[in-house]
Amino acid sequence: MTRIREYDLVAIGGGTAGLVSAAGAAYIGASSAIIEKARLGGDCLWTGCVPSKALIASARLAHAMRNADRLGLVGASPAHAFADIMARVHRARATVAHHDDPERFRALGVDVHFGHARFLGPDTLEVDGVGRIRSKRIVIASGARPVAPPIPGLDQVGYVDHESAFEQDSLPRRIVVLGGGPIGLEFAQVYARLGAEVTVLEMLPRLLQREDPDVSELMRSSLESEGVRVRTGTAATKVDACPGGKVVSTSTGTAIEADELFVATGRRPNTTGLDVERAGVELDGAAIRVDRSLRTTAATVWAAGDVTGGLQFTHVADYMAKTALRNALLPGRTRVDYGQVPWVTYTDPEVAHVGLSQSEAEARGGRTHAYDFSDLDRAIADGDTRGTVKISADKRGRILGATIVGGDAGELIFPVVLAMKHGLTLAQISNTIFPYPTRVEGVKRAADAFQRSRLEGFGGTVLRKVVSWLT
Repeated sequence: MTRIREYDLVAIGGGTAGLVSAAGAAYIGASSAIIEKARLGGDCLWTGCVPSKALIASARLAHAMRNADRLGLVGASPAHAFADIMARVHRARATVAHHDDPERFRALGVDVHFGHARFLGPDTLEVDGVGRIRSKRIVIASGARPVAPPIPGLDQVGYVDHESAFEQDSLPRRIVVLGGGPIGLEFAQVYARLGAEVTVLEMLPRLLQREDPDVSELMRSSLESEGVRVRTGTAATKVDACPGGKVVSTSTGTAIEADELFVATGRRPNTTGLDVERAGVELDGAAIRVDRSLRTTAATVWAAGDVTGGLQFTHVADYMAKTALRNALLPGRTRVDYGQVPWVTYTDPEVAHVGLSQSEAEARGGRTHAYDFSDLDRAIADGDTRGTVKISADKRGRILGATIVGGDAGELIFPVVLAMKHGLTLAQISNTIFPYPTRVEGVKRAADAFQRSRLEGFGGTVLRKVVSWLT
């Protein structure tokens, strides 16, 4: 008779959500296991956060060297071999990979099984090469994958995406990027800075649709200043092979020749082959349907991370996994709240955002307070004055949302996130001592703008009368 392994909690998927939920279960004394088809670490380690930021670092340095004259130095065009850059990316990835080594998790008390899993029932899985596994609780954390649009000829001609791009060892001379979202723009800028001719095609009217229109325009101007050709309101309608490359036909009637196509048009949850219906788990399209506690339609099954079809960020997967774990193993119910989730587009300048957009906040009666880096001492000293800090708040100074565009925006957004999380107001930020000279001072200056706005109203009139009487 085949032995059935039994656990208190099993995670399907070895990315962030699966690792966090299984390791957390073991930490609080539950028996747990991870089931992963290939290798632990998920998109973030192998094809996302880690390698992309390593590649961005090389491109940023190449750009800085080329433009060193802006800081009074002699600029130089860096000679580079793309294969060497990719080798460094792979080394960085390998160094970080020790955090997700299977033996590390086994040492934590987590069983690690490799093989494809499918449901046999609400508490039972069949794993290729492993056998049957039964668990009181199961967390689906199988992630998502890039998908290509149904453009005639695309599959036949071939393309790369953010997964296969890191296996390239040569830089194509001409690249067409399909998609003007964060991934498309990050790679477009990297390729351009390393010497490729890059064209971005975005079928919607502007880039970065989730950001404010002024941010979209600023990013477009920034990319175009570096030689990236941006075509918004333009869809690829057909792709053909041509001598020495590929040609993309567009909805505007133009044709663009390229040596390679980079597709960044969306992702699809990995639910194919899981047979979730056998467990009573329902889908929304390809995504796992969950409630606010991250429970699926099956009482013994939860889901976390990209497979739920929501915000596709590593830090959100981590948050969701901890919420699912708490709800699966501990009394009571905790609900997810995505209202204070920050996200960052790692272009140069970076774009960081949290909460409502400017238009959403102002529609709710909020007011936006801004401070441009062009007037910030540290930005002037650094020679990088691009961008702004925008914080929207209600009349009492409670923050509704914020966007920062500029160098290190992903770092600068954190004080705003912390303030939103703990109910701090712009007045409290304004009254906090920030180190000088720093870029994060831009956050304080935006908060100062809120304080000044208060002086323009009734409160300011009363204050002036009091000061006049005292003096």
